[in-house]
Amino acid sequence: MSHQEKSFFLLIFAVFIWGASFLPTQWVLKYINSYELLFYRFLIASLVFFVIARKDILIHYKKTYFYGLITGFCMALAFIFQTIALTHTQSSNVAFLTGLEGIIAPFLCFFISKAKLSFKIFFLALLACFGMFLFSDANFNNFGKGEYLAIICAFFFALLVALNDKFLKSNDLNTFIFFQFLGSTIIYLISALSFANLSIIPISNSKVLMLILISALVFTIFCFFAQNYAQKHLHPSKVALILLLEPISAGILGSFFGETFTILQLLGAGLILIALAFS
Repeated sequence: MSHQEKSFFLLIFAVFIWGASFLPTQWVLKYINSYELLFYRFLIASLVFFVIARKDILIHYKKTYFYGLITGFCMALAFIFQTIALTHTQSSNVAFLTGLEGIIAPFLCFFISKAKLSFKIFFLALLACFGMFLFSDANFNNFGKGEYLAIICAFFFALLVALNDKFLKSNDLNTFIFFQFLGSTIIYLISALSFANLSIIPISNSKVLMLILISALVFTIFCFFAQNYAQKHLHPSKVALILLLEPISAGILGSFFGETFTILQLLGAGLILIALAFS
């Protein structure tokens, strides 16, 4: 199996894990603020990943730390804008507008790293985003603050894809990921201190702590390693399209807990899969 094939299937597996993370994350947020959750999640991920990859990090940190931190800041800002957007509008609108990263990413990659931009890539991205619109069942009768914040979120996610594409190919993967986690941790710490009452009380709950550890080890270390590994070998536009599978995977899991899909939602999921198959 080639590196491209491994990257493709590894990233799809990671995206389905991210989709499965919605339900446990919703439960944890009953006991801990979202900024605290993100801070503890990425702090633990940073510490554990340093232990795992410390040899590579100590060798390559001088060359790589700046690029990793920049992408970490970008990733953190995307999640923060998404979190704030969810407090101002319905989740389906945020899901669709975040999916616009699939259209934005190819253009940013073209301007930042001169990645090839073809009509086929743009058409498939547009098709996938239309599929996302149908699947998310979004409603834009009152386009307001939440929607604008979600578009900013999509921009930062697309920028993350573009910057990863530019920086990963010339930097050590493990070192890059560590500083990406560290950069995110710094932003989340500032956010938690500014917008929440950061404390150690939430992690004194054993069930909450266990889910934070799972979030750090599986949803963060494994899944972001998979995304960064994939971006070393796949075209960034294909990565952006694969990431659109996340809400579909969340919906598939939700169907086991009583959630149902309309014909239009199934059609939307089909369009996303078609776009991915021909990308």
